Amino acid sequence: MTESNAVPGFLPSRHGLHFANRWEPGPTIRLGVLDPRVIGIGDARAGLCGGMTLFVRERFEAGRSIPPETVPPANGSPLFRAIVRHQVLSLDWLRVPLRFWRAAAMRPKALALRTLDIEWPKIRDAIDRGRLPVVGLVRHHGWNPFQLDRDHQVLAFGYEVDGGPASVGGPADANDLGSGITRPPITLRLYDPNWPDRDDVTISLTPTGMRQSTGERLLGLLALS
Repeated sequence: MTESNAVPGFLPSRHGLHFANRWEPGPTIRLGVLDPRVIGIGDARAGLCGGMTLFVRERFEAGRSIPPETVPPANGSPLFRAIVRHQVLSLDWLRVPLRFWRAAAMRPKALALRTLDIEWPKIRDAIDRGRLPVVGLVRHHGWNPFQLDRDHQVLAFGYEVDGGPASVGGPADANDLGSGITRPPITLRLYDPNWPDRDDVTISLTPTGMRQSTGERLLGLLALS
């Protein structure tokens, strides 16, 4: 028997932003006349996925319509500034980048097991309570903090858990979920800012690893908020 649930009424094609997380180079914020890109931070080209996910969740929870724009708004426009404000909030006083950094430094198998044992139950609980959880996608491995822009943030809005348990064997690749542990396959449904207007973007946690349907590398998940 398959267990499933979803946040009532939410669909990325209806409630997500209609443009992709692809921005022209330019400062996200200015400190007076100082452009913070000179010290390696604050370039919109690196992406605003955290701001986009929080913006979408806030609008959905407030029952407000999403802006109709189908291309990223210009740097400095009201919508751009609103997304940047949410991007700053998504950093949670830099605790979120620290969580990504610590997760990326873990052994891949340990990160995969943490995903199943700690992060996935939090994500499921949020959906069961009718809330859209922000989920961090760990896409790189290593200690280098300058690789953090390879990681990503999305909203999960639904899940399915296959009722037929599958036995997890030895490691098949760096994404293997563990060794000798029986776990059912899990599918998470996503709003992914990189793939606007698509209701079919998913993450699968299976006996052979974790994968995103759109093909990006995936090593682990973080339940962020």
